[in-house]
Amino acid sequence: MNSYRVSAIVACVLVLLAAPATLASAATLPAKWDPGEVAVSPGGDRPFLLRPGQILAASADAADVARVLSGSGWKPAETRAPGVTLFHKPGTAAREVLDALATVRKETAGRRQGPARVAPNHVLVGESAINFMGEPRIQGGPGSSVRFAYKPKTLPLRNALPGDGRGAKIAVLDTGLFKHEWLTDVHAAPGADDVWDAEGDGYGDNESGHGTFIAGLIKQVAPAAEVYAVKVLDSHGVGDDLTVATELAKLPADVDIVNLSLGGYTENDQPPLAIANVLPSKTRIVVAAAGNHADKRPFWPAAFGPALSVGAVEDGETGFTAAPYSNFGAWVDLVARGSNLESAFAYETTLVAQGAFADPFTDPAVTFEGWAEWDGTSFATPIAAAMVARTMSRAGIGSAADAAHKLAVNSPSATLADFPNAKLIDELR
Repeated sequence: MNSYRVSAIVACVLVLLAAPATLASAATLPAKWDPGEVAVSPGGDRPFLLRPGQILAASADAADVARVLSGSGWKPAETRAPGVTLFHKPGTAAREVLDALATVRKETAGRRQGPARVAPNHVLVGESAINFMGEPRIQGGPGSSVRFAYKPKTLPLRNALPGDGRGAKIAVLDTGLFKHEWLTDVHAAPGADDVWDAEGDGYGDNESGHGTFIAGLIKQVAPAAEVYAVKVLDSHGVGDDLTVATELAKLPADVDIVNLSLGGYTENDQPPLAIANVLPSKTRIVVAAAGNHADKRPFWPAAFGPALSVGAVEDGETGFTAAPYSNFGAWVDLVARGSNLESAFAYETTLVAQGAFADPFTDPAVTFEGWAEWDGTSFATPIAAAMVARTMSRAGIGSAADAAHKLAVNSPSATLADFPNAKLIDELR
């Protein structure tokens, strides 16, 4: 394992990074997460996060689901993603959600077409590490926290030519965007502003600046690519299957590449139902983070066959090594640098907890000046996405799928045991 360049921010929470976060109990949820909006699945050795009081059903099965749940308080809501109907029951805990799913599956098992297709609305989160209050990540980790870095005079180019990426459009579905002088040509969907401190308690939120950092990395690798920022995660990095699927379906037709530096685990490791209804696409490719749990368990949406899943590597003394936080396995398609990366960030000040508990009276403050350093598969992903865009422009290829194929064919195998099927994407080569 390579040594991290530990900054003052990391030093204050290093003890919490010593082991991966778990989903063992609701008590592990970060304090700022609303338990009415996020729950941990009860029991079992393959936990996941879900929205309490919500069930997703394939629209073709919605009538049968409504019949089975009739009288139990579950009501269909307006469909918000293609092919999926949302059922909701306010105040319902995770256990009751799973019980209702089991009932629907049992009662519809005898249908000629098989049991009704139902699932929790799985919570998907951004893939960084911990927040400034020292709370452990729930879905990934160990990774690292964001760190102060001195801003260069101009946006550095990672072996890029000024025209790299021209003609390609990359959608970044993430926390949104902060205003930044080097990202003025990044287009943003309505409502895509990021938030630094939603509670106003003086501590930056879990994933504030996550989308900005990703957009900056894309611009370093493919400076002429058009970037389109969409907000699907709040400033604590929390989103869900239905929201991501809805925004995927609404993307402009000219989007070539979708960057998803987010994800989660699922019930029985099955594909999240809503996103499954909008993948694959014949007109674009999806590049998704493999996750930061140092585990081979399938992580969605990266584990979808149509998606390009990206794990993280880091520079070692004798070549690339697997990043210690990166998820791994035969389902990972690509690996790229994920550690000690620097990119655009917010111009904001935060208090930094000196332990597991915040104390605004004694905790020191740090001010970010539009630049930061971060680690994670979240950041290997935009490097891979931008390299597809770079391949499109340099080779004169109009199809992102064809460019991704060419990039993979011309890239060496990772030759790492953790990534037996992955190709190594080296933007600095």
